[in-house]
Amino acid sequence: MANEMELMNMMRRAAASPPKAVLLPTGSEGDFDSMVVDFPFVVRYEGEWRLFYTGFDGERFRVGVAHSKDLRTWQRGGAVLCGGDDDRFDAHSVKAMWLLRHNDLDEPMAKMKRGLFWMAYTGFSELKTPTGAFGLVFSSDLEHWHRFEANPVLTAKEGNAWEKGGLTAPCLLERDKLFWLFYTGHNGAPAIGLALSTDFLVWSRDLENPLMRLEGGSVLGRPFVVRHQGQWWMLVSDGEGFRCALSEDLRRWRLLNEPPLKFQGVTDPANPYLFWQDGALWLFFSAQQNGRQGTFCVKSS
Repeated sequence: MANEMELMNMMRRAAASPPKAVLLPTGSEGDFDSMVVDFPFVVRYEGEWRLFYTGFDGERFRVGVAHSKDLRTWQRGGAVLCGGDDDRFDAHSVKAMWLLRHNDLDEPMAKMKRGLFWMAYTGFSELKTPTGAFGLVFSSDLEHWHRFEANPVLTAKEGNAWEKGGLTAPCLLERDKLFWLFYTGHNGAPAIGLALSTDFLVWSRDLENPLMRLEGGSVLGRPFVVRHQGQWWMLVSDGEGFRCALSEDLRRWRLLNEPPLKFQGVTDPANPYLFWQDGALWLFFSAQQNGRQGTFCVKSS
C-alpha cells in the first residue's frame, strides 16, 4: 500500500484522466433517479459490487442500488429506501446514505454490528425543508431495510449555532467501541461536525465542533473518512475539487497544503468515495456534466 505522498500522487494521477460516467439520470418519467444520481457509496458483498446512491425524480429523493461484477458496468436494482407517508421526520425524502463499513482503505466491505448492517441517512419531512435530520436503518442482507426505533438520532434543532440551518451528508464509522458520525452542518458556510454514541441510541456532539471549515470557501456535500496505514484521511469538496486532511485521533484534522484534486469535463465535484482494490485506487464521486448530476469514477494506473 502507498504511503502518504504516494497516495496523494496516485490520486493526482487518477484525477488527470477524464472521469468515466458510472450512473447518470435515466431521463425516463417514472424512474426514481430520472433527474439526479448522487452520493455514491460502494461495497463488495457476496461476490459482487454494490453501489448505493441517491436518486431524484423532481419530487422526492430516494436511495437506490446498482450491481456490478467488475466496477465498470453497472445494472440498476431500483430504490431500496424511500420516504414514508406519515408524519415522520423522513416522510417525504431520504438521501445521502452511508453504510457502516470496515475502516481501512483496502477494505471496501460493509461491517455487521449486532448481526446486522447499519445505514445512516438524511431524512426530510418535505422537499423545501432545509433542516433535515439523521436516521438509521438496518438490514440482514443489504436489500431489505428497517427503520431504527430511536429515529431521528440527530437533528439540527438540538445543535449549535453553526449547524442550526440544517444537517446533511452523514459519514458513519466505528472505532474504540464508539460510533463516530461525521456530517456537514449548515448555517452560513457549511462546516464538518461530529457526534458520538456507544449504542446508536444516545448521540453527543463533540465539544470541538465544528471540526473543519475551509478558509475562503465552504464544504460541498459529504465528508469521506477512511484509515490508511494507521492514519485517518478525510476528503471534502470545496466546490472546485477535493481537499485532503489527515488526523491521528479523528478529532484534530490537518488540512494538507496541496491544490485540490480537479477533474476534466465535469463541474461541482462532491461526495467522494475512495478505496483500494486489485492494486489500484478507485475514486467515485458525484458531479455535473452537460447539465446532469451523475456519478463518475477515476482509477489510478
